[in-house]
Amino acid sequence: MTQDVRKIKTERDLQVAFIQLLAMKGFRQITVADICEASLTSRSTFYAHYLDKYDLLDQMVAHYSAIFANRVDMRFDQIIAGDIDDLVAGLSADMAENRWAVQVLFGVHEPEADLQANFRTMLLKKWQNFIAEQVLQTDAPTDLIASMGTSVQMTLIEWVISHDKATLDGVTGVVDTIRKAVLLHLDTKA
Repeated sequence: MTQDVRKIKTERDLQVAFIQLLAMKGFRQITVADICEASLTSRSTFYAHYLDKYDLLDQMVAHYSAIFANRVDMRFDQIIAGDIDDLVAGLSADMAENRWAVQVLFGVHEPEADLQANFRTMLLKKWQNFIAEQVLQTDAPTDLIASMGTSVQMTLIEWVISHDKATLDGVTGVVDTIRKAVLLHLDTKA
């Protein structure tokens, strides 16, 4: 068990240092030596946990993507049902512990590790599946409606991670108005 705790602490230290570095400079400018120096670990320790900085990024993106995937159905259902107060409060709670890391990782766009793209892809699939089950009330392309719905949710997520809880008042009315405009083109009870 002691070894597991040390492993967890070391990985946490490496990840925190990595996020701090990403907040200051671009991913491509960061070296393993930078991460080791910032985390007060040796290169051999780093390589005992990760293959390279790309592996570290991949694992962090996969971790936060998995957290989002566990919540995406519930948060999607809330926006469709119009439970915007619960949606905003839930997103804020979901992001509370990892707000800074998610915000920083949203700025990293590597081909195999792009957290923002992962979130967007999950939401787009939800919208596409939802729209496929509805009766269209418009000639508008379904991919346009799905993209618009995805954009509403992504904008809300990005806004929530960059603002503190105290500034959430008034957000629900705006989101609900836009949500209704998107759903107006579908046969739902918006």
